[in-house]
Formats: sequence, structure tokens, C-alpha cells
Amino acid sequence: MTSEVERQSTSSAIKAEYKRMLTIRRDDLVAVAVNAGLVTICWFLLPDTALNWLFALHGALAFAYVLEMWMLADAPATNVLGRDPDRALSLLHDPAAMRQWLRAKHIALWTFVGPPCAVVALVIGIARGQYMHAVAVALIVLSLPLGVLSVAAWIGIWLPYHPRGLLWRWRHRSDWRGAVLRWGILVLLPFLVVPVIAVLLLAPTLLIWTLVAHPQPLRDVGPAGLWLGTAVACAVSLIVFALGPVITSKIARRRLDRLSGYLSNPEHG
Repeated sequence: MTSEVERQSTSSAIKAEYKRMLTIRRDDLVAVAVNAGLVTICWFLLPDTALNWLFALHGALAFAYVLEMWMLADAPATNVLGRDPDRALSLLHDPAAMRQWLRAKHIALWTFVGPPCAVVALVIGIARGQYMHAVAVALIVLSLPLGVLSVAAWIGIWLPYHPRGLLWRWRHRSDWRGAVLRWGILVLLPFLVVPVIAVLLLAPTLLIWTLVAHPQPLRDVGPAGLWLGTAVACAVSLIVFALGPVITSKIARRRLDRLSGYLSNPEHG
């Protein structure tokens, strides 16, 4: 009975998050779509010199991974409390409900990132005749956002901010540390932190591929090593997805007073 109630509650939380994203917080999807458009334009239109400077990874299948990182590297992934302060405030005293809410948010955002990038990987790999590699990359980019989002949420626990328009920030420019500098750093921070989180989650897989296929892991790895590394990547992401919100709720509990004071006042910016 309890597990059935929990499943229903989780399902309701996910539905509520979809509704939020499609109504009052549609800018979450706008941010994801804009980042996807920017990376696509840069990837296919920039000259090779600029492309090599902007992206560390190259190759057709690498595009699916880079696309995913840019889609995730924004406020919807990191500023989880600041973008929904009323709901966050109501859950700060209930760690179990907080964990459920965070997982619902991660699953909802994952829907618009993981599956589309997996399809991109499959299309590119099939078009190039790299069938096994296409499936492997698709499985990794399908599962990776769940782990990345679970860790990226920690940023918003330590440093949340209220989404305010540029006009509001201009009017409050006298408070340059809080309304301008702090906000500017936190807007740019996801583009640096999210790829690092992804690399850390993929480190065991990259190690496996390097050991079995040095010096070009993905290209030279055999079927056994390819699927072993893929399975490890998926397992790590799912484990982090399960444990990440637990850590997040504990951090929020320890910072309860500060978070309550900050989230309850939109004028903090």
C-alpha cells in the first residue's frame, strides 16, 4: 500500500512539474531550445579554427554529447530552488518531499534533453554506418542527464538566485554585488560546471575505454569494451540520480535558515 501511494505521489509530482514547465516556467524550455540552437549553429557554421577553440570534442557522434551539455548548462539545471521559490520554501522542512520534488524536476527536464540527444546520436551513427557506436552513445546521452542534473542541483542549494529581468537588475545596479555580479557569475557558472560533472560521471567509462583501446578509445574499442563502458556509464548515472537528491536535501536542511531568508524575499535578486 505504501509503495503504491509513493508511486502515485511521484507520478503526481512529475505531472505537476510538466505543467509548471509548460505554463508559468516556459522559459525553462526556451533556455534549453536556445542553447540547442546556438550549439548547432556553432557546430555546423563556424570555421574549423573557431570550432577547435570552442569545443574540446570533435567527430560526428561527439555532437550529440556536446549538444546535451549545452542544453543542460543553464539555470533550469542549477537554479532549482530559485526558479520555484514558493514550492521550495514549502518543502525545506520535509526532506522526503524535497527528494521527491527534485527527482520529479530532474525527470521532467530530462525528457526534453536526454531522448532528443539520443535520437540525434542514432541518426548520425546510422547515417555514417557506425551502428554499434551510435547505440552506445545514444544510451549514454539518454541516461547521463539524470546524473548530471542530480549533482548540478547542488549549485542552486548553495547559491540560489531569483529570476529577475534585466530591467530590474539595471534599476538595482547600485547593489552591484548582489543584483549584478552575483547573478552574472551564477548565469555563467553552469557552462563551466555542468561539463565537469558530466566528465566526472563518465570517468570510469573513459578509463575502461582507454585501457582497452589506447589511444583512441571510442574508435578503436572492441564490442566487449564498448558495451562494458556503456553499461558502467548508464549505471553510474542512475546511481547518482538515486543518491543525488538525498545529498541535496541534506544540504538544504543544513542551510535551512539562509535558504528560507533568501527565497522568501524576491528583492534579493
